[in-house]
Amino acid sequence: MGILVLDVGTSSMRGVLFNEKADLLCQVRSVYQPIFHSSICVTQDPKIWKNALFEIVHKVQNWCEMHEETIELISLTAQRTSVIPVDRNGNSIAEAIMWQDKRNATLCKNMQIYNGEIIRRSGTMINPVFSGSKMAWIKREKPELYHQAYKLLVVADYLFYQMTEQYKTDRTYASRSHLMNLRSGEWDPQLLRIFQIEESKLCELINPGEVLGYTTKTFAKATGIKSGIPVYSAGGDQQCAALGMGICEEGEMEVTSGTGAFMIGMTKKLPPMFLGSPIINYSAVRGTYIVEASILTCSAAFDWLCQNFYKDYTGNIYHKIDEEVRNSPPGANGCMLLPFFQGRATPLWNSKATASFTNVTLSTTRGDMARALLEGIACEIRNNMDIIEGQIGRAKKIWIGGGLSKSRVFNQIQADIYGRSLFQYSNEESTMLGAWISAMVYSGRIENMKEAIYLSRAKDSVMKYVPVEENIEIYTEIRKNMNQLYHKLYI
Repeated sequence: MGILVLDVGTSSMRGVLFNEKADLLCQVRSVYQPIFHSSICVTQDPKIWKNALFEIVHKVQNWCEMHEETIELISLTAQRTSVIPVDRNGNSIAEAIMWQDKRNATLCKNMQIYNGEIIRRSGTMINPVFSGSKMAWIKREKPELYHQAYKLLVVADYLFYQMTEQYKTDRTYASRSHLMNLRSGEWDPQLLRIFQIEESKLCELINPGEVLGYTTKTFAKATGIKSGIPVYSAGGDQQCAALGMGICEEGEMEVTSGTGAFMIGMTKKLPPMFLGSPIINYSAVRGTYIVEASILTCSAAFDWLCQNFYKDYTGNIYHKIDEEVRNSPPGANGCMLLPFFQGRATPLWNSKATASFTNVTLSTTRGDMARALLEGIACEIRNNMDIIEGQIGRAKKIWIGGGLSKSRVFNQIQADIYGRSLFQYSNEESTMLGAWISAMVYSGRIENMKEAIYLSRAKDSVMKYVPVEENIEIYTEIRKNMNQLYHKLYI
């Protein structure tokens, strides 16, 4: 039995075929990039996602035919708040407004008078990342496009329609729209009035792990797979990453350092929601919520460093950076970075904040700046971890993952700045495994989440990073100085 997991990220889409024991059978990847027109305008052609979906499924199906395997179900997880206007037949009628796009920042600022009601109903203060404020921006700034659109979709919705011709979305995505009531799990009439969005523009709501629909004859003809294959919505990518790391109960936390960084804890009860609190979303595990915080640029900032400081290096660039960072002491010889390349996210949502290197002298090396960048990212993650734990209590265990966690140097910096032991699975595919776990449990093939998590991680080893005591004090002072500088510049 083959379980096809589709993971739709910011810079690539992957299709992985697993069996019922979570063994990886086949993997296909399609790479792309959003278009950064300016510091505030970020878009992507939705047809890129559609073409990638068809190509990946077609290649996986070809592999299945060669190896006498079959695709029995599909489970999809995706980035969560980019917005795509479509016509009645699911065709995009404009470029997608990406989650990094900040053209709606002024609108969000003007709507802050509604923050009390928005937080109480939706789980977080208004911000330019969530999909509802992007939809509201389309209506105000591009009214013809808004009225022409039959639906306003996020990326997962768009791809689900290509496979099933159903306009449905699960509540993990809807809980990042400012338009769904966290308590009722339904589109909220008051929030729809505040944002001036008609419910008819939105998809039908389902729970994560539900069958959203079945592959159509049209999709089957285009890709070679069977029609009638059930398609499951596993939930948003960060919810699935948390599940894939085993976060299915209260008391654990995960830190994913991807394009952006996301910190997630879990709770069964809605915690207090107030100005400056972290984000409360639906979890991939039904009946629970995640308490989430984020920074907008993580490995994206590291990529910027590579492109601008190491582009002429011909060897293994990542080994070179690690070597130079090791040669710079904790504190980077005084060099410090405010890591807000795309603005600051939780808890303050300051879209005008920018990245700043400080204490740069003629003795500052490239390695010092590389280390300062990694330290700045980890310090901001720590700020957000403190906020999450203020809501759900001190985490008993912290798991790490994401692209930047491939660097052991960065992971040690993280442990020193957090002052906590960190744990990392050898298999980094947490998001994929989370989507597999969801499909296996909610399809009834595995009895419960714990059993599925154990099965998915049975072959993995675990790396542990222990903080160095003398570095904890150094980084406590650095984080204090970083936060003071931010307040001097922006508060």
